[in-house]
Amino acid sequence: MQDRRQASAEVRAIPLTQIEAAHVGRRNLKGIAAMVAATALFTCGDAAMKLVSGSLPTGETVFVRGVSTVTIVTVAAFWTGAIYRLRDALVRAMGWRSVGDVGSALFFQAALARMPFADLMGILQMTPLSLTAASALFLGERVGWRRWTAVATGFAGALLVIKPASSAFNAWALLGVLSVLCGTLRDVSTRRLDVALSPLLIMMLSQLVVASAGLACLAFEAWKVPSVAELLALLFASVFSLVGHLCVIYSVRSGELAAVAPFRYAGIVWAILLGFLIWKQLPDRMSLAGIAILVSAGLYTFYREQQLRRRRRP
Repeated sequence: MQDRRQASAEVRAIPLTQIEAAHVGRRNLKGIAAMVAATALFTCGDAAMKLVSGSLPTGETVFVRGVSTVTIVTVAAFWTGAIYRLRDALVRAMGWRSVGDVGSALFFQAALARMPFADLMGILQMTPLSLTAASALFLGERVGWRRWTAVATGFAGALLVIKPASSAFNAWALLGVLSVLCGTLRDVSTRRLDVALSPLLIMMLSQLVVASAGLACLAFEAWKVPSVAELLALLFASVFSLVGHLCVIYSVRSGELAAVAPFRYAGIVWAILLGFLIWKQLPDRMSLAGIAILVSAGLYTFYREQQLRRRRRP
């Protein structure tokens, strides 16, 4: 009994701030683990898409994956009741978001079929920088000279990956850049949507348009009946993507954003690893340098945004 009272007294003696800090630390670790898992799932889904891209045309892969995603998300939207706000989601911003999603999916898949895996994943690291620039230009957010410098530095890093003036230049890399720009349009448009709209409903509508765009490609592509292995790869890509998004949601709700968000860049590590294990491809030194610059610029931009956000708090 005396031991219990002594232990209880020791617990009470621990400052509350230490207990709170330990609790936050545990939540951050869970959030970081979920974010790293999300990047692994996204990368595995992209790898599955690349595996089938050599035998199936771009539009067909986008269509089949889109149909798989729409089917799963629609069931979830009915199950949760999100579908009953459908009319509220049919606004102009949703239309622009869908346009961005279509361009991002088609350009990305076309580049994925014809580029080294890790190089394309490196180009996608432009996305946070592109979003920073777009937020300033189209959403009226204040972006100071430090972040503009980081954006310019990041784009210079992207040029090292693309190598436009060298014999190693791959013109399909430009589609990767277009995919980033379309993804930026999608994300900027998402910010203009009602925050009360369910992510399931948003994803359902966007993927329905993406699947329709993929089907439209049938007019100028020679489609074939996918094999069971190809269908499974596309289904897995859809599931990996959906579970990855759930992990991201869990991550940002569990841990502090400043702690978990930088771990989004773990995806490039997974991409380099899978690129080597599956296709025996590694980025050359110039590409690795460009990827490092992109990631560093993105991390600095995020760090700077967090600093400014803390200063604005009353």
